[in-house]
Amino acid sequence: MKVGELRGFDIKPVTDKTTIIKLPSFDYPYVEIIENLINNNRSLLENSKNLIVDIRGNSGGTDTAYYNLLPYIMTGAIRKMGVEYLSTKTLVDGLTGYIESVKNKEDRKEEIEMLNKQIALLKNNMGKFVNLSGNLFSVNKIETSGKGPEHIVVLVDKRVGSAAENFVMATRQSKKVKIAGTVSSGGLDYAAARFFDFGCPEYQLQLPTFRSLRLPDYPVDNIGLQPDLYLDKNIEDWVQYITEYLEN
Repeated sequence: MKVGELRGFDIKPVTDKTTIIKLPSFDYPYVEIIENLINNNRSLLENSKNLIVDIRGNSGGTDTAYYNLLPYIMTGAIRKMGVEYLSTKTLVDGLTGYIESVKNKEDRKEEIEMLNKQIALLKNNMGKFVNLSGNLFSVNKIETSGKGPEHIVVLVDKRVGSAAENFVMATRQSKKVKIAGTVSSGGLDYAAARFFDFGCPEYQLQLPTFRSLRLPDYPVDNIGLQPDLYLDKNIEDWVQYITEYLEN
């Protein structure tokens, strides 16, 4: 058994028409596993009529983890609201410390210049919310795969949160996708958490550093994302149910 399978990552045919890919986490240690899973199974992804993306139990990680899957899912660009950072000493010190930790600064010159501009902007607005990009939203063009599934269902449960909810927000913009399952965890409005020193060395305080510009119009925290197709607790085998839904 491969390492990815031991961790719950897998891709396999359910029937001759439907394939399932299981992605239980988007955490940084699993990015390479997910990329290899996709790259090694391109033919299966390209030639399956239906695709089930099972992210049940996925509490998030990094958006980079699922990027290589998007060409098979999306039918157009992804529109995403921007964010604004609360300028604090902790955030400034964290960014400054990151720059100092970069070993080969010449190779990362552009990144460091951008970060220094952001640090200057934050320092001039301490205690205020700052939109570092200056944009209210972004539109990310996805170069879609020439071949791929016609119909896609993303399986979601109450444990799906953070970057996994970002995945749901992105993929539901595709004309080929339906979200099935239950409401998600609801942890997407505030993110990029850092540890703050609050004068008590025995405890650690972790707080988010930015909030989404979706607020207050479209809150997700403590609410979750609603599925297009609700799967109630009487449905014992979600994969079997969705396979029949896709094929009949």
